[in-house]
Parts: sequence; C-alpha cells; structure tokens
Amino acid sequence: MIRSGVSVSTVAHHFNVARRTVYVTLQRERATGSQKDRPRRLGRRKTTDREDTFIRMSHLRDRFKTAGQTTAEINNIRQNNSISKWTVLRRSKTFGLRARPPACRTRLTPYNIRNRLDWARIHAFWLRQVFVDCVVFKIG
Repeated sequence: MIRSGVSVSTVAHHFNVARRTVYVTLQRERATGSQKDRPRRLGRRKTTDREDTFIRMSHLRDRFKTAGQTTAEINNIRQNNSISKWTVLRRSKTFGLRARPPACRTRLTPYNIRNRLDWARIHAFWLRQVFVDCVVFKIG
C-alpha cells in the first residue's frame, strides 16, 4: 500500500494499528529486506531435557507437590548451579501442569449431614413462601 502511494495514516487506519507500527515495519523491511522478525537471542536453558522430564514425572506422580519441593530435590542432585522455583513453575506450565493444594474442609459427621439435609428440605421453598406472603399482604 505504501509503494502505491497511500499515506502511513491510511495504512495504519486500514489495519487498525498505530502509525508507529507501520513506520517500524517499513524500517525493518528497508534494513533486512524482509517483513519477518529478526532472530532473537535465547538465553541458555537452566535445565536439561532429562531434568524437565523429572519435573514433569514428579508432578504427575504427586499432584500436591509444590514447586519449592521439586526445586529442593533437583538442587540436591545438581552439583554446580541451582535452579529457582520459578524455573520449575515455568517448566510445569509448558507441560500443562499446575500445582493445586488439597482442599481443607471440615469433616462432616453423619449427624451433621442429616441435620443439613433436614434444614435444606425445610427451607427449600422459603423464598417462594416469603414472596407469596408479601403479595397477599399488599393486596389484602
């Protein structure tokens, strides 16, 4: 569109982007001759494929294991450099795993369960009855 003489503002409005985006794209094409992103430098991975598999398997075996516990296990095995719990969390996220703490609830006795059910049965139509009483009171 730019080559055909359309203004940068019109191109930006057409693609619903900022004018700066169009300018940066033009600069990238002039510098590299392509619209593709430039290659990025990736940092060195802290964990090996074997350690990634260990993280995945240990969290699949014990769903309630925390990232801190897994970090401590790996750091005990490794000799030279340690990893953080954030690294373990990122690796777990790539596998689609999330640590969830067990639900903490009070245990209900059979007596409490029976009482709750009785209360629910008694009060099941309570709101409807209150509504009917209000309507009858206003009309009468």
